Amino acid sequence: MQVSVVDFAKDRVVYNITLCTREELMNKLNLFFTSEGYKQGSTEGDTTYYTKGNRVLRLLFGAFVKYHKQSLNVKQEGELFSVMLHKDSSGISGGLIGMNQVKKEFARLAEAFKVYFS
Repeated sequence: MQVSVVDFAKDRVVYNITLCTREELMNKLNLFFTSEGYKQGSTEGDTTYYTKGNRVLRLLFGAFVKYHKQSLNVKQEGELFSVMLHKDSSGISGGLIGMNQVKKEFARLAEAFKVYFS
């Protein structure tokens, strides 16, 4: 499995992955998110959502409770897989502290993703 970063922004990172099958890639992605404490949520087409924490408690108690939601979009073109990791929660329900928590978690997750697949 070979991974390269194609595009990155503050709310998304796109990776190109080669030398694997779709089933191997999806299994490895699920193992990665599980090891990081995320639970697989709904799947819509090529996009799978992963969450960590409790949204209701985040709304009630703000930054005292952690909640993160990431989406993972996997597209295939022949032997090349394009994987986009996207930050789906803004953290605004936790105020400025919550927004900073979400930003730091996404940066940490993107870095852990590179390490895991290298």
